[in-house]
Amino acid sequence: MTELPISVCRVETPEGRKDYVTCLQQERVFTCGIPPEAILGILLRPLETGEAITPAVFARNRVFADFMHAVIARRGPTLPGLIAEARRLGKGWVYVIDQRTPTPQGAVPSEDIVGAFEIKGGKVVPGSYRPSPEHRILSARGFLRLGSELQPYLLEELASLAEGGATAARDGN
Repeated sequence: MTELPISVCRVETPEGRKDYVTCLQQERVFTCGIPPEAILGILLRPLETGEAITPAVFARNRVFADFMHAVIARRGPTLPGLIAEARRLGKGWVYVIDQRTPTPQGAVPSEDIVGAFEIKGGKVVPGSYRPSPEHRILSARGFLRLGSELQPYLLEELASLAEGGATAARDGN
């Protein structure tokens, strides 16, 4: 799994029609709705037929970004790849690199550095994750790609939020 399953959902709101960009499956959106955390961003204008979503027409949702960073902070220290890199490095920082970057082993553009964990004694320092303020949810190379270790956790937690919202709505909460 490399790319997020991106879709656009048109929603009528009190402020008018809005096009939300999400990575939830369409079936889940129609049955459960879209929790704010699952909205990657909003289109600044309707797309023309065949037009791709680009940074010029996309505004990120800070709620999604904060949720994504919370998932990374919580799940990252348990990932085999991060644990191995911490052991190899010994001390310093291990960076979470957006997999869309063209140079993962070289100079990574700042928009593709998701965040970093501090390493001491070959281990991840608890609570040390720092999000990068330069990371972009959408760049000229596409939407973020967290890789095969982190991305499933993000999608799982977003799906769980959506299902929780549907359960609360059915239960009258």
